[in-house]
Amino acid sequence: MKRKLNFFLICLFLSITGYLQAKVTTQNEYNLIPLPNQLIPKEGHFVFSNKVVLENTSSSKEIQAVSADLIKKLKEVGGLTIKQVKDVKTKTPALRFITNSEMGKEEYQLSITPTLITITVSASNGFFYGVQTLYQLLPPEIYSKKRVKANWLVPCVEIKDSPRFAYRGLMLDACRHFAPLDYVYQFIDMLAMHKMNTFHWHLTEDQGWRIEIKKYPKLTEIGSKRKETMAGYYFENYPVIFDGKEHKGYYTQEEIKAVVAYATSKQINVIPEIEMPGHALAAIASYPQLSCTPDSTYQVAETWGVFDQVYCPKEETFKFLEDVLDEVLALFPSPYIHIGGDECPKTAWKNSSYCQQLIKDLKLEDDTIPNPIDGKMHSKEDKLQSYFITRMEKYINSKGRNIIGWDEILEGGLAPNATVMSWRGVEGGLTAAKTGHNAIMTPSTYVYLDQYQEDPEIAPTTIGGYATLKKTYSYNPVPADASELIKKHIIGLQGNCWAEYMPTVERRDYQTFPRAIAIAETGWTLDANKNWKNFCGRMAEEFQRLKVLNIKACTSFEEVSIDTHVNNGTLKVYLENDYPEASIHMTFDGSEPTAKSIKYSVPFPLKDSLNFKAENLLIRAAAFVNGKRVGKVTEKKLYGNLISGKNYVVYPTQGWMTGDVFGPNDELGGDKNTLGLTNGKRGYTQSYTPWVAFAVNDRCSNELMFIVKLDSSTKISKVNFGTLHNPAMSTLAASGAKVYVSADGSNYREVASETFTHQFAPQGRQYFLNTLNFESTEALYIKVIIKGGGLVRNGIDCRKTDTRPATYFGDLAIDEIEVY
Repeated sequence: MKRKLNFFLICLFLSITGYLQAKVTTQNEYNLIPLPNQLIPKEGHFVFSNKVVLENTSSSKEIQAVSADLIKKLKEVGGLTIKQVKDVKTKTPALRFITNSEMGKEEYQLSITPTLITITVSASNGFFYGVQTLYQLLPPEIYSKKRVKANWLVPCVEIKDSPRFAYRGLMLDACRHFAPLDYVYQFIDMLAMHKMNTFHWHLTEDQGWRIEIKKYPKLTEIGSKRKETMAGYYFENYPVIFDGKEHKGYYTQEEIKAVVAYATSKQINVIPEIEMPGHALAAIASYPQLSCTPDSTYQVAETWGVFDQVYCPKEETFKFLEDVLDEVLALFPSPYIHIGGDECPKTAWKNSSYCQQLIKDLKLEDDTIPNPIDGKMHSKEDKLQSYFITRMEKYINSKGRNIIGWDEILEGGLAPNATVMSWRGVEGGLTAAKTGHNAIMTPSTYVYLDQYQEDPEIAPTTIGGYATLKKTYSYNPVPADASELIKKHIIGLQGNCWAEYMPTVERRDYQTFPRAIAIAETGWTLDANKNWKNFCGRMAEEFQRLKVLNIKACTSFEEVSIDTHVNNGTLKVYLENDYPEASIHMTFDGSEPTAKSIKYSVPFPLKDSLNFKAENLLIRAAAFVNGKRVGKVTEKKLYGNLISGKNYVVYPTQGWMTGDVFGPNDELGGDKNTLGLTNGKRGYTQSYTPWVAFAVNDRCSNELMFIVKLDSSTKISKVNFGTLHNPAMSTLAASGAKVYVSADGSNYREVASETFTHQFAPQGRQYFLNTLNFESTEALYIKVIIKGGGLVRNGIDCRKTDTRPATYFGDLAIDEIEVY
């Protein structure tokens, strides 16, 4: 019995030794996000066990807190007891914290050998970031909320690291939809995990006031509640449809103090945003005397958008804002206070005798020549906003703080010490930097996380736009050829989570992640070290971490995108997936793809794939690694026809909707060879992305003319085109169409004419497929005339617009035009 037991123990020892040896000899992986700026791989691993000790001789409470948190996590999650000692004995496996005053505040060095982990820094910031890197080198289970079994080992490595930008932020909009306190803490954890150092907390808006101000209790008694909220997309219905549910919520001052303290422990600065002079309707509903028409009754906004009701620049308003800021400043030790400054309509000021007199008293005048700073002409009301912002800046400066404002604060003159947050593209930030002001880059086309990040046809409703993970990652806040002044004054970047279409925490997660992680890498990692393919390789493990953390991220990274592009004059189908080492498999018969289905290798012509037997091709595709599917199945119908991929001529020219044509880095409209009406993809009602808009009016007889040339004279017998009906967006379905053919492009003859009678729904957007059938006829040139839907009644079919007459021709939105 004893010999059998000894034999068993020997086998067990050899098994464990072999397993650990396999782990050691396997090539180490470093799936770190953000990517360190200097990383030297090493062989071997450090194994965590109860024998490991931690040496931290620093007297800093903040540094001691970081080591205490590390010990606590390893105990709670891994069941490991790590003792803290003053001096490590030789050969004892250990973690050692060392301070070096010559290093930068956020810089750290991480050295891992088989027996020793050393983190060297100058401040608690660096220790915290070094520990975050250590966590990411451990198995994803380290992020669990409960004890789990795992192989608690980390690969050996030498890392010297520091951030590219001083400001690395993420904004949470708690106003359009209130963010529960638990989610705020989770949001901060995600920032900390990815070495972001700024939490921008959007606390006041037209749709809700979310911070307790004790001197003005009505701000939360009235301003934190709205009776109901609009349902659906902003331009989907008119009159607006509401959900009938009260929406409310605010943070007490004690709750805010706790959040700020928690964020501080994670090396995160919390910047509050108190909007002024616009986006103030919740405050005005609470205290109407703050408006230019104090005798009016207001209510907290129940729809999205921009409202004419703004703060009136009178002494009573400034006293109110100073009182509010006094309480805000006591809660937030941040060196910055965000004062908004964006989207402030001047209607109320133009109509106010008080404001017009103030403009005269201040000797403000309309510009007669472009402003030398931004090259634009500004009104006297723009300059009144500058007066408003400058006055509030002086007050905030007197309290030892500085302001941040959205790039509209440039209009009419920039306040002396202001930092500009550039959201309407990059020009605002560049203009500020050129004049010696600090700027934070947050261009909506790249880092607004309320935009679509996957095919809008299958995605939840968002505010619009299109910013995929790839596009977000591609953003570089400071190009290499920028001037030294710009490089000095662009201090960082920020992602923004506007919450109009994020009613739940799950929706916030879906919209925010993983794109916020790409923003984190851009903020930390030098642009020369960034690489999309390398990032994708690391994202595979990152998604495992997100799963452990129960973050409901968008998973389009794991799925296949299906698109079309013109290549050498032929419309081809492109399938793309960025999951590392994945292969794409597809079916054309409606069945679910497996690892044995057709393997996609190169783009293929759409028309050839149809074999001319059907008008549409249903592609179902998925990504597989080692025979196992890694994401959901993607499917899309494509419509190959005689004019697929063809260039065409239209009159009038296309408007603001240009069709779902994507270029490099998923840039909407970036592919100049592929056109929206012949890209093989039909429109849909979920979004405006696929449609091409035309402003048809009496100048073009309320008609759209479309002309296309075939490769050669060909018999045709049918034309299809899709049209969108959305009166709330001033877009009406086509009322009729005619088809003409020609052999020379000059002499056309009519072959079909139809008048369309549609059954319109009382609300929402509708798609109509219109078909014109005719006798088979030869054609080289084809002309399609599409008749607009008629007149839109301003203020009845859509929101009233002062720049429009009582009735006007509705736009046409067309997609796709097909010829068979």
